[in-house]
Amino acid sequence: MRVQPVDADVVRPLRQAVLRPHEGLADQVYPGDDVPGALHVAAHDAAGALVGVASISPEPHPDTPREGDWRIRGMATDPAARGIGAGALLLAAVLEHARAQGGRRAWCNARTPARGFYERAGLEAEGEEFTLPDIGPHVRMAREL
Repeated sequence: MRVQPVDADVVRPLRQAVLRPHEGLADQVYPGDDVPGALHVAAHDAAGALVGVASISPEPHPDTPREGDWRIRGMATDPAARGIGAGALLLAAVLEHARAQGGRRAWCNARTPARGFYERAGLEAEGEEFTLPDIGPHVRMAREL
């Protein structure tokens, strides 16, 4: 498994296919994709196939903003490649990037079924579950860097 930085355009097709298939590819341009410091990473399997993507950028926590907040977005793993460690490697890469850039806390709006994945990486749920229209149930999660 190889994880490497990529341009934002590389992560958008898998974001769309896995996270928002009801939207168009143009809708996968997220706020923060192009801000200074943003990082997009892709995981490729041994055959070179793209199996996962993730992004992180500086963005204040919506409830308790403070200096050094970074937001994890667009974590997506091809369903056929789940369980091989791509997600954990991607998450570790974006968290390390934020830490190296002076980040102090990382947060995300995690899909409720992925909550355990984020908990294993040290993120903790904050507040109640909420639903994003057309996307589904989420919980806000965060961890110190």
